[in-house]
Amino acid sequence: MNLLELWRVARKRARSPQDYLEFQQYQASLLIGYLEQHGVSLAGRRLVDLGSGVGGYGREFARRGAAVISIDLTQPRREPGAALAPVRGDATRVPLRTGSVDVVFCASLIEHVAQPDSVLREIWRVLRPGGEAYVSFPPYYSPLGGHEFSPYHYLGERLAVRLVNRRRVVAPWVSEMYAADESAGSFAGLYRGWGLYRMTIRRMRQLIPQTGFVCRDISTRYWPVSFVRWPVLGEVLTWHAQFLLAKPAADEQPPGL
Repeated sequence: MNLLELWRVARKRARSPQDYLEFQQYQASLLIGYLEQHGVSLAGRRLVDLGSGVGGYGREFARRGAAVISIDLTQPRREPGAALAPVRGDATRVPLRTGSVDVVFCASLIEHVAQPDSVLREIWRVLRPGGEAYVSFPPYYSPLGGHEFSPYHYLGERLAVRLVNRRRVVAPWVSEMYAADESAGSFAGLYRGWGLYRMTIRRMRQLIPQTGFVCRDISTRYWPVSFVRWPVLGEVLTWHAQFLLAKPAADEQPPGL
């Protein structure tokens, strides 16, 4: 993995939708390697990119042979010639049939939902038995957990919003896609339909068995050294936690799930 290249594309990602798409696409190329290492293939499989944003992840997955459905609160982009279907929808009410997809990819979305269990239950529902899900997020108490409010989120939501709004310079394309309410006094009320909530590794690890998933891997994204399993300290030292989940095959599912 080329960390210098990752830093380069990350540094310019906010300049335009195309730059952000390339940033997502480069990340996807790295994550495909991670998925393959854990036995998750994409070619010929039906994959949902849940919370697709500008669509860079889905574009790369389609290029690698997956039949991709991109779902986002904003209207996902249509890619000419790509095996990619854009769908406008809500991650807590996914507009797909039960058991209709092989893989769900959900990066940096679950921390924006007030009830993260509802997202996991919808992922469970649309996956076929034996299907897999990739879910990742920056833990709230990590240095990047406040997203654009980092590191001021450590000072409390009201103060963080006030400090960032004083110097906020947002690219026009970002404002158009995600109109912010700068009068909001909390992270939850910042955007239309979603906000930012205190998602933690501990909470995610509690929700996984509650929704019926088996956790095949938990680690730090792109990083060989992982503190993600450390209680308390891992919440601070893990810049981005990733979880590889499996929905048990029909003959493996416990009663009632």
